[in-house]
Amino acid sequence: MFTVNRTPTLTLALGLALLVPTAAAQTAVTVSQAVQAALTNGTDVRTAQANLDKATAANRAAQADPSMLAAAKLAAQNGQTLATVGLRAARLATLQSAVNAYTALLEAQENVELQTLQTQVDQKAVQVAQVKLSVSNATPLDVQKAQNTLAGSTQALADARAQVNLASAKLASLTGLPAGVRAAGLTTLPTLKSTLTQLRSGLDDNLSSVVGAQNDLAAAQLNVKLADNDFTPARTLGDARTALANAQRTLDAAQKNAGNALSSAYQTAQNAAEQLKVAASREAAALKTYNQDAARLRSGTISAVDLQQSQLALKQAQYSRLQAQDNVLETLAALSVAAGQNLTGIGGTL
Repeated sequence: MFTVNRTPTLTLALGLALLVPTAAAQTAVTVSQAVQAALTNGTDVRTAQANLDKATAANRAAQADPSMLAAAKLAAQNGQTLATVGLRAARLATLQSAVNAYTALLEAQENVELQTLQTQVDQKAVQVAQVKLSVSNATPLDVQKAQNTLAGSTQALADARAQVNLASAKLASLTGLPAGVRAAGLTTLPTLKSTLTQLRSGLDDNLSSVVGAQNDLAAAQLNVKLADNDFTPARTLGDARTALANAQRTLDAAQKNAGNALSSAYQTAQNAAEQLKVAASREAAALKTYNQDAARLRSGTISAVDLQQSQLALKQAQYSRLQAQDNVLETLAALSVAAGQNLTGIGGTL
């Protein structure tokens, strides 16, 4: 697991008053809690579990019935196998949806803080322009431009707050958590330890698309076997062999598509990890600049307005780093779906 180093939150002059007013009464959850709630309450997971229970009971009855023919027994067995993989797929898809909803909420929350600071900076710019105008060091147009910029940032802040509520509602709907839920943040990130070769091993048995094609191939093989005798019409055997060839082609295509999807998702996850390193480096540089400017302010070589600009640059770098780390988790969730196994470290083996 990769530990997320979080730079201490900068003190904002407008403080928590510019954030969501009811934050104290809202529930903050971790990503693990959100995923677990989604796995417990998700409709798709419950439906897949019911389908597996039904298929298991049907297969058990079919295998125990001495009057059941070979084709029916194979169909029941294949039905249980496919339902088992289907349940895992439903869980992985639900995990991915929960992770994406959680990171969207987390970024929306952090964007409110960023837009709050941006509004402060623009408010100060208006004040500066007005002071300059009063001493004939600026024009009315300069003041108007600063006011227009402030109006834009004020609207962006209002929109950011609205996005928090929308993202929260989506997460609550997906997980069954209380309305107004908030994201507590990420403290650790999983690292991708498996190689692409390792993930390819057993891939055919982890994906519903491939397992379904394998089942169809097994059924087609049985039909050829049952028709390959001297009392079955030759046309029936010919049709069975054609169906077998088609089933083999379908399986080959499913395996190829699964392999391509896995390779693409793996590369995307690797790229996300590298992008996080870049974002973290830029954040560290922005923090260094801010600390230097804070020292320069104390020594009297820059103004408080200059320091506020450094503060904004740092906040922007922090937000970019947050987006990068969220992207790491999102791409690992996507890779988990493509691989048919949980690689996020959240929610267990599924």
